[in-house]
Amino acid sequence: MNRSSLRARVTAFYVSMLALALVFFCLGVYGGVRAYLTRSLERSLNHTAQSIITDYVIPLDSKGIAWFQNEMSESYPPGISDPFVRVSQGRKILYESGDMRDPLVRVSQLPLPADPAEPGTFRRETAGTGQPLMIYTTSRSSPRGSAILIETGASMEPLLHLLHSLVMILLIVTPVILLGAAVGGHILMAGPLRPVVTLTEQAERVGRKELGERLTIIPSGDELERLSLALNRMIDRLEEALAHNQRFSADASHELRTPLTIIRGELESLLEIPDLDPQAVEGIGSALDETDRMARIVHNLMTISRLDGGGERIEMLPIELTSIVKTTLDHMNLLAEEKGIAMTCKSVEPVWVTGDAMRLKQVIVNAVDNAIKYTMAGGSVIVGLEALEGQAVLTVADTGIGIPAVSLPFVFNRFYRADKARSRESGGTGLGLAIVKAICGAHNGAVSIESIENRGTTLRVHLPLLDITAREITALQSSQSKPSPSSREEPSTVSSTRI
Repeated sequence: MNRSSLRARVTAFYVSMLALALVFFCLGVYGGVRAYLTRSLERSLNHTAQSIITDYVIPLDSKGIAWFQNEMSESYPPGISDPFVRVSQGRKILYESGDMRDPLVRVSQLPLPADPAEPGTFRRETAGTGQPLMIYTTSRSSPRGSAILIETGASMEPLLHLLHSLVMILLIVTPVILLGAAVGGHILMAGPLRPVVTLTEQAERVGRKELGERLTIIPSGDELERLSLALNRMIDRLEEALAHNQRFSADASHELRTPLTIIRGELESLLEIPDLDPQAVEGIGSALDETDRMARIVHNLMTISRLDGGGERIEMLPIELTSIVKTTLDHMNLLAEEKGIAMTCKSVEPVWVTGDAMRLKQVIVNAVDNAIKYTMAGGSVIVGLEALEGQAVLTVADTGIGIPAVSLPFVFNRFYRADKARSRESGGTGLGLAIVKAICGAHNGAVSIESIENRGTTLRVHLPLLDITAREITALQSSQSKPSPSSREEPSTVSSTRI
């Protein structure tokens, strides 16, 4: 269980409050039971003392000590009396019930009250065997001498044993209650939080391809309904803003194509002028280079806008991606050889996906050209393709200059370049990886990148595998081996910059 989740935190708060309440409850129960048992024992001792005074001490002067001792021995026989009793006058003991047997209490070893002037009091003593005792002392005036003290006492061992049993019960029951409350609270919280989980899952799906999907409105009339409405309104605003940006990029790119074509034509016509000054020729050539660069930027922007906005028609057909990878690498091997870079292909088994062959080839070209461009002479570029967990994984790894860690989160942003001077020298525009990401998104795929500065970069493209049987593969291979009556023009494979 995630400790930082709302469900865990609410359950923890609920259990904490219950634990605090149970602590006070247990303390109250223990204190109440202890007070009740103590008062009950005190009332019992007091009642016994008053009975002795009424029945035996008051008639003592008229009936004599022999009668008193005989009657007391019948009512409170020595050795089995509980509570024990002791009647004394001055330092003389008139009657003593004797030792208690269960538990053993030697009454003869208990001292007489130190201050007989305070009758009607309770005191606690400890017997020689360690038994705690409660003794009640009261007095009765005697017309023939000093006051007669009556002591009644009982062992507190049964009381303490009962309290100890109560404590053990509370110590066992309380954790069980808390555990049950934690499990029950965690289960009960699943119901109220289920709409939140549903909203979260729906929100995760929104925007993976486009923002057309909306969250389900929860008709609860509470904060959850207001939250779902607020999120839908926010998605509406985001969709409107993104659509505006896409329209702007597409319109701007479209409007810039004609002026750039005219500028290029005018510059080329200027170069045809005879006896043109060499400095002018150099300036016109530089302007043509910049015009070409800007034309590539405009073309790439139009490509990204169409892919993001759904304006680009993607032909989703069964494709054997391995052959496309090998063919593309054969064409690009010359670039690697010119820089003294070793390029290796690790794709062996046929991997089938559904997609647009020309666009997927553009992904391979951009990724490999990017790796070659930023790998020094003597380095290597390794391209791999494998089927892994229902996905085709294209890997392009190089031993180039790498990407700073602070730049990795932004490498798929348009026009983002960490080393602008080096990217400028290589002719990059900062749109190559953005095109790769847009094409992968149009194919329900994903792209990721890992890099260590001055050690190399690894780009991975994930595409859904085509669920196809061996017989269907044979049929597709035979159909694709036939010459196509027409071919579509390959899109521009302008390389991306390493940021």
